[in-house]
Amino acid sequence: MMSTQPRFQMKIAALALGCCLAGALLPAANVAEEMAQTRAFTGAKQWAKGRDGYMKLLSSRLEELTAEQAVGCYSSLVRACKKMKPVDVDTMLRGLDALLLKPDLSPSRTFGDALNGAVWAIWVAGAQEQAAEVIGKLLAYTEGKPIGGPAMYVVMVSKLMKEGKAVEAANLCYEVGRMEDPVGALNSWSCPQFIKALVAGAKVDGNWGRAAAGWACAMDLWDAKDVKYDGRGNSPVFAAFRRGILPHIKKAEAAEEIAQLVAQRIPAAVRNPLKSHELQKAVVMAYVQVGQKEKAMAAIKTLYQACPANRFDMTVTEIAGMLKKMDGSIARANRFLDYVKFGTVGPDGKPGTEDDTVDPFPTVRAKMPPEVANAYKEAIEDEWADTWEDKRCLSALYRYMDEPAEALKCLAEAFALAPMEPEPLQLVAGDMTNVLIQLSGNPADGDKLGQFLKYGKEGRDGKAGTDDDLTDPRKPYL
Repeated sequence: MMSTQPRFQMKIAALALGCCLAGALLPAANVAEEMAQTRAFTGAKQWAKGRDGYMKLLSSRLEELTAEQAVGCYSSLVRACKKMKPVDVDTMLRGLDALLLKPDLSPSRTFGDALNGAVWAIWVAGAQEQAAEVIGKLLAYTEGKPIGGPAMYVVMVSKLMKEGKAVEAANLCYEVGRMEDPVGALNSWSCPQFIKALVAGAKVDGNWGRAAAGWACAMDLWDAKDVKYDGRGNSPVFAAFRRGILPHIKKAEAAEEIAQLVAQRIPAAVRNPLKSHELQKAVVMAYVQVGQKEKAMAAIKTLYQACPANRFDMTVTEIAGMLKKMDGSIARANRFLDYVKFGTVGPDGKPGTEDDTVDPFPTVRAKMPPEVANAYKEAIEDEWADTWEDKRCLSALYRYMDEPAEALKCLAEAFALAPMEPEPLQLVAGDMTNVLIQLSGNPADGDKLGQFLKYGKEGRDGKAGTDDDLTDPRKPYL
């Protein structure tokens, strides 16, 4: 927890003295009783009395309140001010001034929620300058270290951008991305605002490393909800990286640094398959951008093997385009497309014949950098619930680690646990089909699996011992 008392004692001495003098003029009363009475006002929806009571506590009883109580008072003050018509912006600002006289505040969830509530209530009330003022006061208190909710900092970012301070805005976005124990997340509106500021700052000072690292950190904080994907299956957040940052990565060392930074974030993102998929695409594109073909091919293999079923066709098209870009010809791209269509057994569906297809990917598992390997190890050792969702997420980790047999086992368990509803069954079955084909090298096994999952070992007629009986194509690998 953060203690700021030593750094701010001199800064707040005069203000604290004024606060104490103001409190000395008031009649003595029990703080607990005063807090209880004020809570009763808000409980009875007497918002004006509640507002005045909490403001009085913050301005005259601050020294008697614990840090937790002070934050609670401000949180309740914000709630009461939001109920006023119009929203009482001035009291929220005065309340914050009083609260920040408390030298031992820490970035708790309650504190973060209170500040988030104040910032957005002021913003919605049309007082954008005052909303940015709240952030400015908070950053002054913490000496520039962001705490609380990351999304609220978009208010200050917007202000800096309007003032033409793109580098300052980019630096703030980068620091917010590196925040410890953030309260909440960036949503699908605020995250692109951060990316725009990171790109704008880099255009001014040329710090594309900060832009790339800031993008990776923003992906960490992004909740990836309510996303509008483009025709290529890209989110606005990924599209901003592809168009705005990637073209400026010129050196192999920079690409390597970015790829590792992004790859470390994949294990924590597997609960959102499309988000982790976009992170892996960023790894691939960083290597492709600087012509590191061997590392690019290893990353492309992972992208293909770990691809969510509902992005399979788009991913195949993208990979073919990447191969064409790297080689300057369509030869390997076409071999890849043949591999996707026929597996390693070729058009006749039989292994060991002349038309067998060559696996276009490296046969040796790529060695992960220690930081990336540790991230996967920690994720695997995390606590996983016995649910179909968690089993599917765990399978994704194994797919990214190039362990398809373990992934298949997890998916079989996920299928057993999934409810009898179309969406979960289709998601798990689609992933399981792709993993099975990777193991067997024969796309026909995918069709067999679909039939088996639908009809079971008795086949379509539901009778054992007839011609349409089926075998489970997963059996050799489970």
